[in-house]
Amino acid sequence: MVLHVGSARGLRRTFGLVVGAFLLAILPPAAWADSAASVPAALPGVVLTQIPGALSSPVHVTNAGDGSGRVFVVEQTGTVRIFKNNALLSTPFLDIHSLITCCGEEGLLSVAFHPNYASNGFFYVYYSNNLTSPGDITLARYHVSANPDVADPNSAQILLVIPHPVNTNHYGGQLYFSKGDGYLYMGTGDGGSGGDPPNNAQNLNVLLGKMLRLNVDGTGAVPCGQTGAMPYAIPASNPFVGVAGCDEIWAYGLRNPFRFSFDRVTNDLLIGDVGQNLYEEVDFQAAASAGGENYGWRLMEGFHCYNPLTGCNDGSLTLPILEEAHTDGWCAIIGGIRYRGTAIPGLAGIYLYGDNCLDQVWAATQSGNTWSAQELINAGFPISSFGEDEAGEVYVVDLSGSLYRLDPVDNAFPMITSLSPASVIAGDPGFTLTVNGSGFVDGSVVRWNGSDRTTTFVSANVLTAAIPAADIATAGSASVQVFTPPPGGGLSTAKTLSINPTFLDVSTTDFASIYIQAIFNANVTAGCAPRLFCPNDPTTRAQMAVFLLKASLGSAYVPPPATGLVFADVHPGDFAADWIEDLATRSITGGCGGGLYCPDRGVTRAEMAVFLLKTSQGSAYVPPPAQGVVFADVHPGDFAADWIEDLAARGITAGCDSVPDYCPDRSVSRAEMAVFLTKTFNLPLP
Repeated sequence: MVLHVGSARGLRRTFGLVVGAFLLAILPPAAWADSAASVPAALPGVVLTQIPGALSSPVHVTNAGDGSGRVFVVEQTGTVRIFKNNALLSTPFLDIHSLITCCGEEGLLSVAFHPNYASNGFFYVYYSNNLTSPGDITLARYHVSANPDVADPNSAQILLVIPHPVNTNHYGGQLYFSKGDGYLYMGTGDGGSGGDPPNNAQNLNVLLGKMLRLNVDGTGAVPCGQTGAMPYAIPASNPFVGVAGCDEIWAYGLRNPFRFSFDRVTNDLLIGDVGQNLYEEVDFQAAASAGGENYGWRLMEGFHCYNPLTGCNDGSLTLPILEEAHTDGWCAIIGGIRYRGTAIPGLAGIYLYGDNCLDQVWAATQSGNTWSAQELINAGFPISSFGEDEAGEVYVVDLSGSLYRLDPVDNAFPMITSLSPASVIAGDPGFTLTVNGSGFVDGSVVRWNGSDRTTTFVSANVLTAAIPAADIATAGSASVQVFTPPPGGGLSTAKTLSINPTFLDVSTTDFASIYIQAIFNANVTAGCAPRLFCPNDPTTRAQMAVFLLKASLGSAYVPPPATGLVFADVHPGDFAADWIEDLATRSITGGCGGGLYCPDRGVTRAEMAVFLLKTSQGSAYVPPPAQGVVFADVHPGDFAADWIEDLAARGITAGCDSVPDYCPDRSVSRAEMAVFLTKTFNLPLP
């Protein structure tokens, strides 16, 4: 196990990672490749909250499952401590320091409480004993005393002793009861040294380098390779019962499965198996497995051949779900917990694990058969174990002497900066709305007029939401907000999405909306581009010619073909050439001067007054003289002053946006043109 706190090299030595090695031949990457190659969606913010109380070389944390809410921590030196009501009790729950060999990778390594502990008081410990040197792996059962916070040290019963000769490393060390079958699982190391010289992990006639499954409620089993019966039984469904191999074996091909755990929801098994010199791995066994998996060591290290250097996998091996390379700083994987608590919803179903050298908590997300991982938080200390309390909240053990709980960080308040699209047209099909902003988390929800819509988390700055056609059946607007759940979070301020009658760029709140709709309904225009009207663009003199004649003569009107003889800058085939020459033929325009029409120039508001009245009243019409009292910027004698004041007298204009001005020299926008045409030619409003 782990005792030496110092350099990464020293820590790796304590896990037995650097004692000799083969040069590794590398196979082509597996389909899912390195765990760092694919990064899942952003994870929720978390913090490691230190639980008060100093520990001595803590290596394991768990709970008793008895409803007490207590957390139990194993100290490698031989004691089990209790955190109760967030405080460390001064009296150890169990003290067996006189029975163990410590330290390095030896010592008291884990504790597991019987599924019926609340009623039978039994718990089990895994340690290296001091009866041999190096110490043999020992599984012992104890009973709680009349004081629920103190075990009875005299209740010890040895269930199994596994010889661990020669080396002081690779002890494995984890005990875990499966909620699925109620049996005790026990992960043993391969016996140590480098490269597993005896090939123990592949040898089905020894208990080293294995995952064992025992029925601790039975008795009479004779341990594999031994002669005396012991107080445990072999489950009849173990894969090697009745065939060659030790009956206790559930799975094999493990190097040093220091920490493993069962998913408390699915009962799937996840094993952190410490690698040799190049790769760490996480192995997976589905709850429905009948056992018997060969996880590859020493044939393989991770996805790569180890011994032999090539041709190591005949297809019978179970490859890891995750591989971590020493070139990325990994040295001794610490298998973790699949989060099933409630305090951090964004971590639901995510496997949390780490490494003894990187000081980081990593989060692995499953998508089908593919797993991908990213760093969750930098712990800043050498992690020796993960565990969970009765509620499923995760704890992390600092080998230096502290216990931490993984707690949520308050979510940021969500803010929306923009929507895409920012507008739609009433009657459009359903669509995907992209919400840009900040403070989004996995669990943030887009609300449409106060109702939640199916939301996909893309990043902390982007959400998408499915908006059905029914939401945009009627013109108007929608209020879009984002709700981010607690802790923190909240409901963002609203952004408005326009549901427009006809054009994406003309909302029902635009000043000219009904007038634009009127000229569209009258077929005076179909817009400036598909689904667009360009209301703020200037109206060109060419466009004006079409607008005037269609609005006055009807949308079916077709002018005579242009001759190209009227204006030097208007030629047959040019846009609006027919309309421009027709306008000239009707004496509504004489051009812009010098024999030109200037078709691409914006028509001014002063020019527009003349065009509108000549078209509606006839080319011979002469307006009354201007008085100079209507608009501050229009004076008698100014160009078109008479026409401008006449237009105002007819109720067609009240001036420009800087009333009481008319802005005669400013170009007419397409939105303003819609108003002028509708009012001048009495087009029906919608």
